Amino acid sequence: MRLTVFAIILTIFSTLPWSTALAAQPSFDEFERLADQLGGRQSSVYAIYKDPQDFLWFATDTDGVLRYDGYEYLSWTEQLISSKEKTSFSSLLMTPDTTLWAATWGNGLVGWRADKQAASQFLHAPEIDESLRDDRVQTLFHDRQQRLWVGTLNGLSYLELAEEGLWQMHGLPAEHPLRTQRIWWLAQGPSYLWVATSQGLYRLSDDLREWHQFLLNPAEQGPNRQNEVRTVAVFDSEVWIGTDFGVFFFNQQNEQFEPVQYPEGAEDLSQVRSNVLVQDPGARETRQFWSGGWGGLYLIDRESKQYVKLGDKWNKLADTDVRSIAFDNVADMWVGTRDQGIYFGRRQQQTFASTPSLAELAELGLAQQRATNVVYYSQNNDLWLGTAEGVLRRDAATLQWQWLPFPAEDFVNQVETIYVDSHDNLWVATNSQLYHADARQPSELQRYRLLHEQLKLTDQAVNAIYETGPNELLFAFWGQGIAAFDPVQQRAAWQSQDLAGLRGNQVYDIVYLEGYGHFAATRYSGVFHRPLSSREWQPFPVKQDDLQGADDFLCVYAQPPQTLWFCSVEGLWRFDAATGDLEQIGVEQGLPADRVVGVQADSQGVLWLLTSQGLVRYDVKQGKTINFGVNDGLPAEVMLRQSIASDATGQMTVGSVQGAFTFTPTELALDTDPPQVALTKLVINGEDRTENLSFNAPRVTLQPHEKSLLVQYSVMDFHDTSRNNGRYRLLGASEEWSNWSVSREISFAGLSAGDYVLQIEGRNSQGITSAQPTELAIIILRPWWQTTWALTLGIVCLILAIYLLLRLRYRSLETANKRLDEEVQLRTHELELLNAQLRQQSQTDPLTGLLNRRGFSERFIQLQQQLQERNEPIGLALLDVDHFKQVNDRHGHDVGDRVLQKISGVLQNRLRKQDIAARWGGEEFILLLPNTDARSAQSVCEALRQAIAELTIEVQDAPLKVTVTFGVAAHNDADITLGELYKHADDALYQGKATGRDQVVVA
Repeated sequence: MRLTVFAIILTIFSTLPWSTALAAQPSFDEFERLADQLGGRQSSVYAIYKDPQDFLWFATDTDGVLRYDGYEYLSWTEQLISSKEKTSFSSLLMTPDTTLWAATWGNGLVGWRADKQAASQFLHAPEIDESLRDDRVQTLFHDRQQRLWVGTLNGLSYLELAEEGLWQMHGLPAEHPLRTQRIWWLAQGPSYLWVATSQGLYRLSDDLREWHQFLLNPAEQGPNRQNEVRTVAVFDSEVWIGTDFGVFFFNQQNEQFEPVQYPEGAEDLSQVRSNVLVQDPGARETRQFWSGGWGGLYLIDRESKQYVKLGDKWNKLADTDVRSIAFDNVADMWVGTRDQGIYFGRRQQQTFASTPSLAELAELGLAQQRATNVVYYSQNNDLWLGTAEGVLRRDAATLQWQWLPFPAEDFVNQVETIYVDSHDNLWVATNSQLYHADARQPSELQRYRLLHEQLKLTDQAVNAIYETGPNELLFAFWGQGIAAFDPVQQRAAWQSQDLAGLRGNQVYDIVYLEGYGHFAATRYSGVFHRPLSSREWQPFPVKQDDLQGADDFLCVYAQPPQTLWFCSVEGLWRFDAATGDLEQIGVEQGLPADRVVGVQADSQGVLWLLTSQGLVRYDVKQGKTINFGVNDGLPAEVMLRQSIASDATGQMTVGSVQGAFTFTPTELALDTDPPQVALTKLVINGEDRTENLSFNAPRVTLQPHEKSLLVQYSVMDFHDTSRNNGRYRLLGASEEWSNWSVSREISFAGLSAGDYVLQIEGRNSQGITSAQPTELAIIILRPWWQTTWALTLGIVCLILAIYLLLRLRYRSLETANKRLDEEVQLRTHELELLNAQLRQQSQTDPLTGLLNRRGFSERFIQLQQQLQERNEPIGLALLDVDHFKQVNDRHGHDVGDRVLQKISGVLQNRLRKQDIAARWGGEEFILLLPNTDARSAQSVCEALRQAIAELTIEVQDAPLKVTVTFGVAAHNDADITLGELYKHADDALYQGKATGRDQVVVA
């Protein structure tokens, strides 16, 4: 039959169009299989949950519950359940009261309140109707009405938070079908709860009054998987389900299931089981979602209801059985699998493109990316890249690459600068030679020695080139200074030789700021300035005497109208040429490192900085930074000095030790959401007290003898945890913040008694600072000897007060005690009467006045003991009102209640004195007939049946007649349980119902 279902589905798919790819799909190119010290690599991970603090929680079968903070896994099983045996967990979530709930397979539902250090457990109790439906819990769901739904192997229950702060279990009505179904998953839409079960999809109204069942294969009902729904999800009011046969869209208008289309010819996808459906938070605009199951991960487009091709395949992690999917706070993917543990997928934004690409390098006969020291765009938008082996040129018109190698005999190991002047002369300066070529059609790089000859230099390298006008090029020479060269007259002359005599000194950059003149940044000699009215270079002090650090800079960049930016090992310096004001931007302001080696403004005026630890976007107006590293798509984090440039369209190219890359600043997806900071470990006097940390508003109290405290924290951003950092301060001891550090541990020793607040700020890998500090209240109690006088005085006063009180009240207390004894006796008698009344009420059915199930069960036990002593038989009869549902449906519940009352009246009037009658539930009554064999019991029941048949219930339209069916069971002695006797009578009742009703059937 299952093959028939597959054949039908495949036939449907073969008639539908198929799309192989969609634009802007989320990219997870690689997944890393994670292992930990607890053995999670081999675990089945059935659920992954991100809590409000952005911790990730994993529910596993062999390693229990694990909490992940971005650095390590912490077992949380012992807090949840005291059993020493291995417990399999299937689901996790945290309710707003910060209770952590965990579903187990065999141990029911367990919860943990860290603030109260209290665990709770809910188990199945057959005798309690409102108990958990089964100890094998499949799934948990917290809805908008603040109900915690618990789906088990045998039905659905829910918990609600009572006024006293305790969770109370509730069950669905006895006749509700969800009391007996296996519950796989729950989801909530605008008006309904959607429940995935072993027998189809159920729609349940939020008020629980209405329900409806929808079947995939209505003709295949029964104990099979043809209608099993393993998961359900609601995306923007759309309902989607996952089954053994794939993913389906549920059309709520026509109440039909529409299958997601399989690709034509992809037979391996024809039986894709779906265990979990998850919306991708990083790609909501694409209207796509992930399906996880047998065969790994599949991406589905909601518009076309089609699978989306992922590269050259249709799935990721093809050799896994995916059981859970979650996304962390930066939308990276975490995948739980069966028997293969946890997989992590980092989202690839595809924002930084290698330049040139590997394919383009291969066309040039180059094997791999090279360290790129120089990036330069000429006036015609040609791109020039300088490497140790040669120069790469990309023609702006044709976008074709050209390779211009250096002569091998020149021993070039670094390009210093590349420049194309207004005469289309290409200048390439290296550590060993100066090269020249026609920039329009360069065929090869030729050595250019004229400048060295005219300036009487030997092999000094050119470090910087700048054109001030058609007749002047400025050349900066290593260890010498700056010379001017007329490219028309072919003449060179020194303008400054201030660097001569200082070994290793050089000019890094020459820039022009309109209205202020030219500026040159040097390695050891600070900044030189050539004013507008002069051709002489003069030392230009930038730093004031009170600023630390030498006047050394690694680059200079001019940003009109009046700003100069200087790179240094101390950060970036902003110099206002009009006022002389100087501002430092470093690690404290969000840079990943103080060493800044390059700066370039984009078309929006935003600065892009090159550092020793990646690329930085610096918004000058807002003073905010965003950092980028390898995990953001960069080929490397080590940037090379001033190897950054932008073209006429605003596109930027950057050089690194792993080659150049290009990006468009305006197209970058910038995530500026601040990260959270969470406390992850607490150690007091060497003892781990992490479990004492509350999930919300934590505090810790140290006894006087507890002298040491260690707190560990995590910046809850898992994108690149190695680049996260933080700082702290201890209010009550100091108002000063510590320096930013990648260390996550904070320790204190010997703090004085008192109240403190530890505040921690965090910063993620992109330099985004947490919105507010995380706080830990620390209370250190005072030793007893510090308050001896207070204790002594208190004790003396207490003794004196007690003595006086005893003297004054002795006689009156004696009288009061006598009166109290009398009142106690009276109250005790009243309570005994009240308890008797309450007991009677708890055992009586309010509608019929008969015993209820509980009262009958207790009376049975009492009477059974008496019959056993006398070795007398016992009889039991069940009677059920025939067609009672029709009575309710046709005449209403009020008439139905009258029918039940009439029948109960017959039972009370006709039964013998020793017989016991009770309402067992609904329209079913039960009779206990002591000292009665089967024949006698049949006679008693036959008389009752006839009496009931003669009843007439007056209703508005006509007299109503009812009949009943009896099932009778008897045993020769009373040595039989109520359950066994009930089963025999129930079987007889079922036989009577099946063979015509209105009769007495004896088992």
